[in-house]
Amino acid sequence: MTVTLNYPPADLEILKAQAAAANQTVEDFIIKASMRSANNAAYLAKLKKADEEIRQGKVVRFTDEEWEKFINA
Repeated sequence: MTVTLNYPPADLEILKAQAAAANQTVEDFIIKASMRSANNAAYLAKLKKADEEIRQGKVVRFTDEEWEKFINA
């Protein structure tokens, strides 16, 4: 899939500098950065869902002693 991006000159200079610092092409740097951002967004969505489940009481909690019994049963 091909995507065309138009960055303002100042932003493009930042991208070029960061790509050079990472010893990558600008294209590779943008691909990797966008994938990190997408993965981060997915992780944050999972955390939000888990937080909501905790608030709704859908999570089972164990004390340390209960956890030990559960593991060793």
